[in-house]
Amino acid sequence: MSTSDGVDINDVFDDLLLVEERLSEESYQRGLEAGAKQGNVDAYHFGYHRGAEVGSELGFYYGVLCAQEGNLAEETETPSKGELLLKELKKEIEEFPTVNDLEVDLLGRLLKLRNKYKKLCVLLKISAKYVKPNELSF
Repeated sequence: MSTSDGVDINDVFDDLLLVEERLSEESYQRGLEAGAKQGNVDAYHFGYHRGAEVGSELGFYYGVLCAQEGNLAEETETPSKGELLLKELKKEIEEFPTVNDLEVDLLGRLLKLRNKYKKLCVLLKISAKYVKPNELSF
């Protein structure tokens, strides 16, 4: 069946029946694109703030290590466990990745650094606990 314009009437009915499905698919694609853009912005800000928190923590540890290194400046023939751990920890902080690499377990490395730092504080008998900025109270 054809109309006078050369359009098949069956195609017209098929288009009418499938219009909801077509519009639904188009809307889904537009929403997916908009969500991806917004998600990228949100993820960037989340990553930026988490990176700043990690950097602040590592900076605190590094400052304590540098101060303790000055206190341990005495040259002895055999370095103590604390001195060796201090140098090892300082080197690991200096080599901590500054860019996001999917092959590196940043969280695992950070947890190891935290544990070594706690061990160092015990060995050197110092109390230098890192307090997160949002946990400060006066």
